[in-house]
Amino acid sequence: MGTNEPEILRSIEDRHKAFVRFINTTPYPIDVLWINYHGQAVRYSILQPLGTLDINTFATHPWIFVEHETRDRFIAEGKDVFFPQPWFTRYLGMSRDQLPEHISRVEVHITLPIYSLRDISLRAIKRLLRHDLHAFSLDIPKSLQCELASMLPRKDTSGDT
Repeated sequence: MGTNEPEILRSIEDRHKAFVRFINTTPYPIDVLWINYHGQAVRYSILQPLGTLDINTFATHPWIFVEHETRDRFIAEGKDVFFPQPWFTRYLGMSRDQLPEHISRVEVHITLPIYSLRDISLRAIKRLLRHDLHAFSLDIPKSLQCELASMLPRKDTSGDT
C-alpha cells in the first residue's frame, strides 16, 4: 500500500484472543457490527437496551455500534471504534498466586455520543415531520431543510399529506 493511500478499517488475522461483554447502557437497540477482513460492517447482533452480549473475538478485530433505526454511531469505552485487548494483558505483571482461577470477560460499556445543541434540535424537528419533504416547508435555511430531509430515519415521501 502506498504512503498516500488511507488505511482501511478491517480485521486482521491474529492469534491473540479477547473475551468481551458488550453492555448497552443506552435506551436504544444497538446493532453490534464486526468489521470483517474486507472492511465491511457485518451485523453480529442487535443488542437491546441495557442488554449484554458475550463475544469471543481477537485483538485486531474492530467493532462499531450503531443505533438500530437511525444508524447513529455510539461510543464504546470512549471511542467510536472498539479494538479489544488480548485477554492476557489484564494479567501482565501479576504473580502466579495473584492470577484468577478463571479468565473473566472485559466489560465494554456502550454509551451515547455527546451531541451538539444543533444536532439535538435537528433530531427533535425530524421526529415531528410526517414526511421528509415537509422539511422544505419549514421557515429555516435551505441547507437545514436539505439536511432534515435526508436525515435517518427516512420517513415515507409517497404520501401527499
